[in-house]
Amino acid sequence: MNTHENPLAEGMIREGLIKLDGLSFNTKFWAKDPSLWKKDEESQDFIVRFLGWQKVYDWTLERLEEVLAFAEDVKANFKHCVVMGMGGSSLAPEVFRTVFGKQEGWPELIVLDTTNPDWIDAARTRLDPAQTLFIFASKSGGTVEPSSQFAYFFDEVKKAGVKTPGKNFAAITDKGTALEALANQHKFRHTFINPSDIGGRFSALSFFGIVPAAVMGLDVKKILTIAQEQAQTFGPEAPMKENAAVKLGAFMGAANINHGKDKLTLLTPKDLSTFGLWVEQLVAESTGKESKGIVPVAGEKLQPNFDYREDRLFVHLSTGSEDDKRIRAMAEALEEHEAPVFTIEIADLYELGALFLLWEIATAAAGAILAINPFDQPNVQEAKTMTKEVLAKLAKGDIPQDITAPILVSKDMADKVRLDTLAQDVYSLLESNDYVAILPYVYPSEETEAALTVLRDKIMARTKRAVLFGYGPRYLHSTGQLHKGDGNNGVFIIFSADAAHDIQIPGQKYTFGQLCNAQALGDFQALESKGRRVIKLHLTQPVAESIRKISDLF
Repeated sequence: MNTHENPLAEGMIREGLIKLDGLSFNTKFWAKDPSLWKKDEESQDFIVRFLGWQKVYDWTLERLEEVLAFAEDVKANFKHCVVMGMGGSSLAPEVFRTVFGKQEGWPELIVLDTTNPDWIDAARTRLDPAQTLFIFASKSGGTVEPSSQFAYFFDEVKKAGVKTPGKNFAAITDKGTALEALANQHKFRHTFINPSDIGGRFSALSFFGIVPAAVMGLDVKKILTIAQEQAQTFGPEAPMKENAAVKLGAFMGAANINHGKDKLTLLTPKDLSTFGLWVEQLVAESTGKESKGIVPVAGEKLQPNFDYREDRLFVHLSTGSEDDKRIRAMAEALEEHEAPVFTIEIADLYELGALFLLWEIATAAAGAILAINPFDQPNVQEAKTMTKEVLAKLAKGDIPQDITAPILVSKDMADKVRLDTLAQDVYSLLESNDYVAILPYVYPSEETEAALTVLRDKIMARTKRAVLFGYGPRYLHSTGQLHKGDGNNGVFIIFSADAAHDIQIPGQKYTFGQLCNAQALGDFQALESKGRRVIKLHLTQPVAESIRKISDLF
């Protein structure tokens, strides 16, 4: 793995390295010294409990025999494998799935990190429950999304005539969780106990990422061994000026603190595009707090006229693929336009494990420069709490009017935004360092994705602002922390929707559609409580047509 940077980025890296050297980063980081980030006792006690990821490749390699035996068992008995998880529990498997694709002779991997009933139904129609292994992946064991999916698919496996349905399920979780107990109760096929000192978004090289990768037929020993080998160039003995991970962290931190460049824009070829989603949740959830934040921008359409604002820094993830030639040309042109560009080159997609580790260390380094705790997520619970309040009403048969209201606007904007003047009203809300976030709780059919892409491109072309995009409820476990924890730099447009085909959740008095819409409303309320500029629009079927009508307003 090689890296290089243009002169403007090089100057920022130099500034960041001076700061990290003054903090004794290399010494303190590898010694797991929490004073690198925080000085108070409570924060330090928390931080030391979440640094087990630093050399987790060693831990996983020691348990590889268990993983590989399980993968062979799954290969012999199942045609599909569905990962039911959220955030860090699902995004690394999604990267492995999309980067490497289906492997000949191995089960097809499906990653399901949603409560949208149309999305769940689309997955259900692709598989035979009797011939599918379901992996319930949750660090805490109590996350509502995979818990609801488990209730549904366990029932579907029973309906398919499987006499011992628990054998169609496996669990990945921490020791002593409710999920471990559930797995024991239903006699799951296997339960993988992950180290408890690894946070979800830092878990890619632990069981959470490696077990699904092995089940789909990847050479996980190669992934881990390459990560282990390249980790030597990131370690305490490596000079910081040659340490790619520390240099990236120095770039991210110094660009933010010293130059006001907080929109970390990822330039990725198609073969690595979903890696941007993983970086997005890692960086946003780790740095978006205490009124600070590095804002990762993934999947944005490249602007050939270089019409970007001064708040951008760019990272080019280069694979050498045919599509990467287009991205490389864009990166080179950006350098000519004096934009700061940092390039990471990987020669083999099996370097993906090392790339995960590089970004994890870089994020920890950037957090040290920003003087924040990159391992907590203090605002994530707020949306969960408000969602639970909505669900409690639904369970009593009380459907809140706001859940399907055509338009909701946060209180401090009540007189400033109307549906008939939506575009101009949104544009008028924007201030100097703002971004716009489009947050749809919908099924991403090709037609819907195309309509949302047009809307995103229109807003960026008109405002020149970074336009973030994330499907709900997935984003609640990634950029959702940044939305509520940064310096109030976002304007948020949430889309909820009627379901085309709703699904009852077994054991609950509400449906997946109601749960999904409750999460959209809960996040609207959480953002509103933080004084954020947020608009929620409820769409009717067909969803793509509704989005196109809204896009026409822009």
